Amino acid sequence: MVLLARDKSQHVLLGNSEHTLQLAVEGADILLPVALRTEAIWPATLSKHRLRALECLNALSLDQQLPARLFSVEKRGSRLTFVLRALDGSLAGASHRELAEVLVGQRRVDADWSDPRDHLRDRIRRAVARGRALMNGGYRDFLT
Repeated sequence: MVLLARDKSQHVLLGNSEHTLQLAVEGADILLPVALRTEAIWPATLSKHRLRALECLNALSLDQQLPARLFSVEKRGSRLTFVLRALDGSLAGASHRELAEVLVGQRRVDADWSDPRDHLRDRIRRAVARGRALMNGGYRDFLT
């Protein structure tokens, strides 16, 4: 996939079913044969990411695959999945108890829903609130 940005730079999205690598290209039309070049010296804060991108590009050119070992697992992934599932259920009209039954299981809800400390209820309320905040523009902060 090729994207053209507002600043006339071009972005190429390469990948397989699980992972993607995005390249930003300036100064050449990527629809024509081009030679890819990169700067050799980077600020220290970018070195790890740039080297990983080069390793991905090299693996892709050699094996036509992006190896999973080059992609770290998103530490917030399971939490965000929980939040998005809670939001989806809430938008579909499910009650907080119904959400809890789906998200953590009937046994846990039966045991903890009436607990006076409200840990489980609070967890569901926070998940729905976080999901709504992401939906209403908070995702922009998440992406940066």
